[in-house]
Amino acid sequence: MLASINLLPWRDERREQHKRRFVSLVVLTLLLSFLIQYALGWYFSGELQQQQGRINYFTQYIEQLDRRINDLKLTERDHAALLTRLSVVEKLQKSRNRSTEFMVEIQNLIPEGVYVDKIKLNGHDVEMVGISDSTAHLAGMLDNLEKSAFLSDVYMHSIVHDQKRFNHRFQTFKVSFRIALNEPSLKDTGGENG
Repeated sequence: MLASINLLPWRDERREQHKRRFVSLVVLTLLLSFLIQYALGWYFSGELQQQQGRINYFTQYIEQLDRRINDLKLTERDHAALLTRLSVVEKLQKSRNRSTEFMVEIQNLIPEGVYVDKIKLNGHDVEMVGISDSTAHLAGMLDNLEKSAFLSDVYMHSIVHDQKRFNHRFQTFKVSFRIALNEPSLKDTGGENG
């Protein structure tokens, strides 16, 4: 009987106490680990939301900048179109009085004794046909045409002698030239040969 008697019951109590302490420490450790895990999850979730907020802000800002860039491209295209129109208007304004100025200038370039039958304007190309009393008058006219700052590319195509017109003998001629595009207008030069 002595063998069945536990002489040291305090050992069993101590063992039970260690078991309870162990179980409570395990439970406490599990609770603390779940609490730490929850706290870390909550912290990282907040960081993730904050980062997502930053990303959304930058995405919206980039979209806004893209819209501005597209607006600038449209504005640049409109600006280029306006510049093109402006250059066309400037060219038209420079050339709109060219034929009138040409008709005024041609009077100063054609000497007495030369009579013009026909002037054909084709853009800036001019073809002139007429008659002259003498070859000297034709030479003077050709010299005047070549010296004019308003005209370029003067070319005498033909001179035919002894053509009868109005019961007189004349020289018929055909000359062509271009109205100079880059030269100043006749109002600025005042007509060189006048």
